Amino acid sequence: MNKIWCLGLSLALGLGSAQAARQMEWLNRGLVAVKTTNGVFLSWRVLGTDGNTTGFNLYRDGEKIASFTGSQASNYTDTKGIASSKYSVKAVVGGKEIAADAAVSVWSNQYLTVNLDRPNGGSDYTYSPNDIAVGDVDGDGEFELILKWDPSNSKDNSQKGKTGNVIIDCYKINGKKLWRIDLGVNIRAGAHYTQMLVGDYDSDGKAEFAVKTAPGTKDGSGNYLSLGSAKGADHSKDYRNSNGYILSGPEWLTIFNGETGKEMATVDYNPGRGTVKSWGDSYGNRVDRFLATNAYLDGKKPSMVFQRGYYTRMAITAYDWDGKTLSQRWYYNAATSGQECYGQGNHNISAGDVDGDGFDEIIEGSCAVDHDGKFMYRTGKGHGDAMHLSDLDPDNPGLEVWQVHEEKPYGYDLHDARTGKLLFSETSSGDNGRGVAGDVDSLNRGHELWSAANWNTYTVKGKIWKADKRPAYNFRIYWDGDLLDELLDNTTISKWDHAKQQSNTLFQMQGNSCNTTKATPNFSGDILGDWREEVILHDGASKLYIYTTTIPTEHRMYTLAHDPIYRLGMSWQNTAYNQPPHLGFWLYGNKDKFPTPDITLVGDHTPKPAAIIKQGAGSSSQTIALGDSIVPFTFAIQNADGATVENLPAGVTAKWNAQTNSLYFSGTPTVSGEYTYTITTKGGDAEFGDATRSGKFTIDDPNAKTTSLKPRAKRALLNCSEHVYDLRGRLVKQRKHRGFYLTR
Repeated sequence: MNKIWCLGLSLALGLGSAQAARQMEWLNRGLVAVKTTNGVFLSWRVLGTDGNTTGFNLYRDGEKIASFTGSQASNYTDTKGIASSKYSVKAVVGGKEIAADAAVSVWSNQYLTVNLDRPNGGSDYTYSPNDIAVGDVDGDGEFELILKWDPSNSKDNSQKGKTGNVIIDCYKINGKKLWRIDLGVNIRAGAHYTQMLVGDYDSDGKAEFAVKTAPGTKDGSGNYLSLGSAKGADHSKDYRNSNGYILSGPEWLTIFNGETGKEMATVDYNPGRGTVKSWGDSYGNRVDRFLATNAYLDGKKPSMVFQRGYYTRMAITAYDWDGKTLSQRWYYNAATSGQECYGQGNHNISAGDVDGDGFDEIIEGSCAVDHDGKFMYRTGKGHGDAMHLSDLDPDNPGLEVWQVHEEKPYGYDLHDARTGKLLFSETSSGDNGRGVAGDVDSLNRGHELWSAANWNTYTVKGKIWKADKRPAYNFRIYWDGDLLDELLDNTTISKWDHAKQQSNTLFQMQGNSCNTTKATPNFSGDILGDWREEVILHDGASKLYIYTTTIPTEHRMYTLAHDPIYRLGMSWQNTAYNQPPHLGFWLYGNKDKFPTPDITLVGDHTPKPAAIIKQGAGSSSQTIALGDSIVPFTFAIQNADGATVENLPAGVTAKWNAQTNSLYFSGTPTVSGEYTYTITTKGGDAEFGDATRSGKFTIDDPNAKTTSLKPRAKRALLNCSEHVYDLRGRLVKQRKHRGFYLTR
């Protein structure tokens, strides 16, 4: 979100407590090298935590070829690069290089081919690659691809007929398959049935995978589900009726280990189907309309949000995973016609902090649900096919929703994402099935809006910007070097030419899009290189093509995946009628002064210098009497495996705690004297070297003869029955009849 607005809105709403930074994936630099006619084009990732103090050094075959300051863009064309060159990039912080990721090879084409293990089909169907969700499942700083295979006999909910099983694979970008999950015969194949969520829900630095399951589902180890609600289930049961609908039998939600695909927990799927006709029909269409998104409901880590229904009844459940238990956070149910979110949902879902409280809300199209599962507002405009959430109108505080409508009176509207207030709205003569919000023209402030209702392009104020002229209405994308949106439709990327008032083809890709007439990519988003977005298409059988741009840019921007609104968009993009992700701020309007995301990176592998940090009470330098115990204290060791301590007085120890990575100092000295001890870390990053820190113990022997005093110091030996006082009468130590020297 726009941080300046968040602060202002929080003050206006009287929200005084700041939330903890939200956790996101640590990502490596994602360096991409592509052979071009004039050399090799390279681009790499700036993290959302880098700021403008992180520079870079770029290497070819081990030799430095270029350096970049913290204000320069993270792309470069190496005119001396050849197809066999190897490249690496090192971040530079405070003048010191940080170790690079592994060197990368040069792509021979503008796309990377990922070879897939195509499942065997049946007698009347074959499989093709369909929607993809992304996440770092093994903690290496690289996005993996969680791919849903679509059987050729998959169905829209309105169509009867049995389908092949839904198969889900996980691949590394280099094509290595990590696992395969077979959802079985009791999960129907089609765009509205299986919604995939991927996220690091337990903050262990590795993403998990969650999806609706049923009897017959096999996990990544090839075993039938057996935990929780699935324990003792009859996996031989086929609950499909004669029309292919599944209107009886258990429904589950399972969370799988993202790295292995192994089942970790299974619970009953809530919202359950209940009475089929309560969702809008009796034959099984609207009861099985599902949506899903990640959302930071506690402001810190992602939760899973699964939804059933939107034409009429709408029910939503939020789940959390802590590494051991899959638990329900809240449940929302809009079951009464004309009230709350009943009938106000879309074929898509979005999420984001729209009210500035640090927690994400669920945006349903014509209504919204707060982070705690409570109803927020309804616009009354009803169900729709497409929507876009972003800072579309920079003059309206916060975020806005552009939505098109499938139900009478049809049309489109722009409304405030926090309040639901309509900013402008018009009706149309029929079902408006397509709509896009994109900033395609620099001559107009804010985004432009258009839809299938007519050929006009509108401003965010509701004025016709271009009459009878509209760009392609599918996905928006950042592809060239400016800060405006380009358009992605099917396999074509185009650029709006405001002078000629037309879209011009910018780049034509090979391969196929997905989802029949929707013609959406397998995935579109920033998963490699700099902040521009990649497009994934398929060959119809056993290959993916990951396309990346080779157009230079002068703009430095952190990875879009570290913008909170955008990252949530990456999670819900695969849901039902796929929509493109948006940033939570207006990119063009924030030229090179982009808001800094309030995030912390989980699983950060970036080399860092070792550190020795004093914790808690007890001074690291103490003066005590012989025979007395020291006041215990602790040093935490950061970015190192351990530490050694030298020159402690006899009787004092430094005990290593592997759980907390700390040294605990305690004990009773048995000898007098002055002891300067030194702590030295071990096992830290070699480039930074070891860290050291010193402290001092002075142990006085009260029975020793004193022949002289230090200059300007006064000493006194006090004997008290139970307490020792200094020369001003202040209690300094409880004792039992023992001499004690004091100095002031």
